[in-house]
Amino acid sequence: MINLTLIIIEDDILLSQKIERILKREVSRVHLFNSAVEALLHIDKLQPDIILTDIKMPEMTGLEMVEILRQKGQNTKVIIASAFSEPSYFQKAIKLKVENFLVKPIDIGELLSLLIDIERHLTIEQAYHAKNKLLNEYKQIVDESNHVTKTDIKGIITYANEKFSKLSGYSIEELIGSPHNIVRHEDMAAAFFKRLWQTVLDKKTWHGTIKSKAKNGEPFFIETTIAPILDENNNIVEFISIKNNVTELINNKRDLQKEIVTDRLTGIPNRIKLTHDITTIKNPSIILLDIEKFHETNNLFGLDFGDKVLIYIAQKLGTICDKLHFKYYRISADEFILLSQEEDSNLLIKLIEQIEDEIKTHPFENNNISFDIDISYGVVVASSDTQNNMLIGMAESALSDARKSHKLYSIYTHERNQQKAYEYNFEWTKKIKQALVENRIDIYYQPILSTKSNKIEKIECLVRFLEENGDVISPNFFLHVAKRSRLYNEITKFVISKACETFASRTEKFSINLSIEDIIESSTIQYLIKEVKKHALENRMVIEILESEGIDNYAQVIEVIEELKSFGIEIAIDDFGTGYSNFSHLVSLDIDILKIDGSLIKDLHVNASARSIVRSILSFTQELGIKTVAEFVSSKELYDIVKELGVDYAQGYYISKPLSKIELDNLS
Repeated sequence: MINLTLIIIEDDILLSQKIERILKREVSRVHLFNSAVEALLHIDKLQPDIILTDIKMPEMTGLEMVEILRQKGQNTKVIIASAFSEPSYFQKAIKLKVENFLVKPIDIGELLSLLIDIERHLTIEQAYHAKNKLLNEYKQIVDESNHVTKTDIKGIITYANEKFSKLSGYSIEELIGSPHNIVRHEDMAAAFFKRLWQTVLDKKTWHGTIKSKAKNGEPFFIETTIAPILDENNNIVEFISIKNNVTELINNKRDLQKEIVTDRLTGIPNRIKLTHDITTIKNPSIILLDIEKFHETNNLFGLDFGDKVLIYIAQKLGTICDKLHFKYYRISADEFILLSQEEDSNLLIKLIEQIEDEIKTHPFENNNISFDIDISYGVVVASSDTQNNMLIGMAESALSDARKSHKLYSIYTHERNQQKAYEYNFEWTKKIKQALVENRIDIYYQPILSTKSNKIEKIECLVRFLEENGDVISPNFFLHVAKRSRLYNEITKFVISKACETFASRTEKFSINLSIEDIIESSTIQYLIKEVKKHALENRMVIEILESEGIDNYAQVIEVIEELKSFGIEIAIDDFGTGYSNFSHLVSLDIDILKIDGSLIKDLHVNASARSIVRSILSFTQELGIKTVAEFVSSKELYDIVKELGVDYAQGYYISKPLSKIELDNLS
């Protein structure tokens, strides 16, 4: 059956009825009319695919009818059937784009063959128009939601949509015919674009973020995908660039990055910035300053007075340190740190004397009353034997010595403390080995509550050391020793196997902590994957990576993360807010969960600065589709705040303390 709607127009009633009877057996829909005038009344409603018409008919000829259809914009296919073969008919039929001309008497076989051919062509045309319509809809969607340009193979703009015109500040007329570097920002290196061109000229798609410049000189950032368009011979004919304006996201990231490393009260760098800056200096020296009896000052004169004291100290440090090229930071309520590469202890002492002279010569004043401020100092002099992550602890030890001996300052003596460290490390190495033999390395489990469902949905596995008397020891006391004594990998594998064994019979998701050391250790990762598969825990495990640990080999870490995620393992960044390079982690690593460090959470109810930083972090994570966990939620007041702010999960003693296995089983 030929799937067409056919209209037959023939004034010879007997002939038309005969043709109709024959064609109705072969064609899906056949409609017969005995005049062109009558047919015109029904054509709009019937929407025929083909019209078979005689030429000479009363009232109106077939060609006159076709002319009316063409004037109305209708391009319905027409077959003329006539016994007349005058050239004028042929010429007019061609002009009116008639599909074919049949000579009467009509050969039904020839007509059916012609109809089959027309059906095939119509099917192809309909498919083409449907595809073209779909492509136009796609183009409209892309145009409405993205900034789009096209260039020729030399980079000359041949098309730009309204959105890109508006973003760049150039009119479409200004853009067309201009090189695409009309919006190039001078901050973007030539080598960057050289690599971009190499990629697209190799017939590959390029993706990345580009800083551009609008007509008014304002910068904007666009996340860009550039793809080469190839002809049938696989030659590049043009490039299409689809862009997404990420200026606001980039600016928010920068503002937040600045805010998170700046002390809100004094405006100077904070502990997070110090943590980063220490890593940039080979052998740093530090001076720890602590305001004596600051807590009593707050109680006696009020918090506003105490804030003014802190601002005063920050300003004095700035006056002196800027001249001497020392960096300075506020690291806690009443503590400041000075950082330098200076290795001469005498110069460090002179700096302390300058600070003392400045605050004595220009004392703090409030309401025209002068106040004496006493400061104690702990000094650590640069040394190649000193580990940077131990500096603050050393300075605190020196500060404690200064107070005990009632001195202005004390210099940390490496030799005096080294023996204690040796003894500590030897003792703990022995204890860890014994504990592994006696099964006294254990896991405690801390529930994590969803602020949306108000249910325990996740549980973090925390390693603990059990003393022989039953005391439970935090990993802060032994894990660093385990790393140095090569027992760490054994502890990690124990945690993995026991956690998997525990949660094989439970329904919650669970998380374990891995260091960057663990992530890049192939045997550890393969052991973890083996345990996950063994206990069928795909899509149940979360790996927490400590944010404050430096990542030297992003490529290797990203490769491992991709492998873990292929088994449904989610990736979390732990203790977010304790390190400086945290935003590069968020951008570079495909993470699922971000755990906001307790140092930001624990003071949310009293610290507007902490609340502002957390709010900014949440705005950023929501933009990236990352879930968040608030750590150190120790009270209902804090829980209500993090819930109101939009944090997804809460963890801390208000929810639950870390539980033993027996307590966890009872929780169920």
